[in-house]
Amino acid sequence: MDLIFLGGEVPSHRKLLVDAGVKHIGVNFWRLMKRGLPKNKDYLLAERFPEDIKIYIDGGGYHINKEKFSPVELEEYAADYEDWVAINEERIFMATELDAKGLGSAWINEQRKTFWEDFGADRFIPIWHGELGHPALMSLSQTYPHVGILGQTISTDLTLSARARALQSQYGVSFHGIACANPDNLRQVPLTTASTLSWLSPMMRGETIIWDGTRLVRYQKKMKDQARSRYKAVVEKAGLDFDLILNDDSNEVAKLTIWSYLQLELALTKKGRPMLSDNNVDKDDPGLAETQGLEPDNSALEVRKQSVEIKGRSADEIRTLPVFSMSSKTIIDTDGSGRDVIRDAAVIENSNMSLRQCNTCFVAANCPAMKPDSACAFNLPLEVKTKDQLKALLNTIIEMQGARVAFSRFAEELNGGYPDPNTGQEIDRLFKLVKQLKELEENKEFVRMTVERQTSGGVMSALFGDRANTLKHLPDGGLNEEQTTKIISDSID
Repeated sequence: MDLIFLGGEVPSHRKLLVDAGVKHIGVNFWRLMKRGLPKNKDYLLAERFPEDIKIYIDGGGYHINKEKFSPVELEEYAADYEDWVAINEERIFMATELDAKGLGSAWINEQRKTFWEDFGADRFIPIWHGELGHPALMSLSQTYPHVGILGQTISTDLTLSARARALQSQYGVSFHGIACANPDNLRQVPLTTASTLSWLSPMMRGETIIWDGTRLVRYQKKMKDQARSRYKAVVEKAGLDFDLILNDDSNEVAKLTIWSYLQLELALTKKGRPMLSDNNVDKDDPGLAETQGLEPDNSALEVRKQSVEIKGRSADEIRTLPVFSMSSKTIIDTDGSGRDVIRDAAVIENSNMSLRQCNTCFVAANCPAMKPDSACAFNLPLEVKTKDQLKALLNTIIEMQGARVAFSRFAEELNGGYPDPNTGQEIDRLFKLVKQLKELEENKEFVRMTVERQTSGGVMSALFGDRANTLKHLPDGGLNEEQTTKIISDSID
């Protein structure tokens, strides 16, 4: 993933970023307009950025949506933005659309089909808003190779991670985070790029953002003296002046922040999911686009929990957890005096009621019955109360597992026939299921007894008592001399 350092419209910021070795720099057209464009000549990016820098353009929709503009003013701004993009088209690596809600969805869709398709679909980033719903995200993913998602949307949509991965797998779309440097956001959604102004916070607000070797940590202004002093080795490793950092030199602090974000970018590229830590809510430059206007809070997690007053529920609001149901069953029990007592007992059962909703279901992107604002169309009735029902369930699971083994083997063959350890694991699971079913079908009845005795009386004496001594003698007093002689003579003959 590439981190895009916004703020390239400011010459001093641009110089800091270029000198620090940043290769992905963002320019916000709204802020550029506020600073004032040249009146006698065009503002050309090629004259202000080195050739090896990839330039990303943000239309400034966040600021436009906060201001109160008439439709005519919005259309004039949109025309200026599109003209400026056309002038700098060859130097722009990627650009977002003008995300102005006041122009309406019809106008935005028309602009996507006219100007932005001419600009190039491989460099154009339409922006999706959470309030448009997940079907709109699916539609954009089907139509365009890139889709932009606001950091605020990523923070509030808990199902976005699974949906984004499914859409990415199905359509090959890449997602781009807009104003998104919150570590939690970077962990959740598979982003190709993430733009941020947070690297300016230490220089403008006195915060401290530093890479400690394994994660990105952030401290607010009141902790800067304590925080910065403990990272002397890190600062020196970055090739920066530790004394200037302690003296709060704005340029040196900015260099340290840029270096830290570059280390984060490197970790994201190598590991995919780095270990990140943030001591406060991530905070953007003017507009607070990444934090929704919240101030940093460095209090411990336990303290924040204690500050919230938990309100109790009334008795009529409390009910059984929806995944279970309760039924009544009559049983015969024995009381303390030994008498049988008939009573009703509560029995817990599986509930077939589903709480799944299409708007929040993580398979909505691929579901054939997906319908916005609706409950799940599928019911999963399952009852296992008898031996036959259990056998039927195991047979079904064995068939499913057998299909997985077959497909795994098929994939193994397609990949050159090299043995895949996952195939062996699936085969092992299949044999375990077959063994369990076989054990269930067997009907064995046996008694196993182990007897051991070490006294002189022997085991038989211990089991049968004095009667065991009679086993030592022949019946009816044994044989007399004549009978014994006859037996010996017969054996010799």
